[in-house]
Amino acid sequence: MNIFSATDTLSIFNNPGDWAAKHLVNIVIIIVGAWVLRRLVVGVVMGILKRVVRRHRFASETDRKKRIATLDSLLNTASKVVLYAIATIMVVDELGINTAPLIASAGIVGVAIGIGSQSLIRDFTNGLFIILENQYRVGDSVSFGTASGSVQASGVVQAITVRTTVLRDLNGNIHHVPNGSIVVTTNKTFDLSGINEDITVRFKTDIPKLETVINKIGKDLAEDDVYGKKIKKAPYMAQVAKFSEQGIVIKILGDTTPGTNMVVRTEFLKRLQEAFIKNNITPFLLESDTAKQ
Repeated sequence: MNIFSATDTLSIFNNPGDWAAKHLVNIVIIIVGAWVLRRLVVGVVMGILKRVVRRHRFASETDRKKRIATLDSLLNTASKVVLYAIATIMVVDELGINTAPLIASAGIVGVAIGIGSQSLIRDFTNGLFIILENQYRVGDSVSFGTASGSVQASGVVQAITVRTTVLRDLNGNIHHVPNGSIVVTTNKTFDLSGINEDITVRFKTDIPKLETVINKIGKDLAEDDVYGKKIKKAPYMAQVAKFSEQGIVIKILGDTTPGTNMVVRTEFLKRLQEAFIKNNITPFLLESDTAKQ
């Protein structure tokens, strides 16, 4: 099948004035229209997305800007590809070239590419939802796993794109995780971090006195000029968890600002050790204690 219209093609060279009057204006309208439509679509959609992102109560201003910039880049790229591809086909058709065979060929190529890029599309889709739903942010400590619960990667989020998430683990290793492979996400620093500590004391321990000591240390730490800013809920004795072969297990809980739980926990345990020594409280059941019971 001949894809060229001989009459229109020859008229470009034989009667350029007539051809321009007939087609050039349409081509300009198509190009300008595609540009205006793209700007309009991007402007309207980004306006909606900015309002949605702004209302998210967990996001910081930095997080909002990063997610909006990512979405803006994504939307601009997608709109360019779609609208400019349509405009190109319309311009080619206006030049007198039969676009039906070209579209058919492009469709076949598109199907072939689509079959080979299903994982890329899955990464792209998951990445879009991660950004829109604010599942985690740069700086959050996360673990990624499968539906069975096995951990694939853990670390602090370094970067989030619509295709991959970059993590740095405690050893300094960088992990590039395709968004499409993420089935279960555990965010350890979303809005707050937790202190969840079990200590074991001997059976003869005065539990009310122990509770007073633990709660006082937590209260003092929350009022500290340095550590108080990092604490949302002062560490406290939550419960007597259970009896074990070693002694009585005490559960201590508390909340800190995101990512500061390790620092607060370390200081809390240092002060707790000093208080145990001062108040003659023995954590763990020592061998000498076994003989006395």
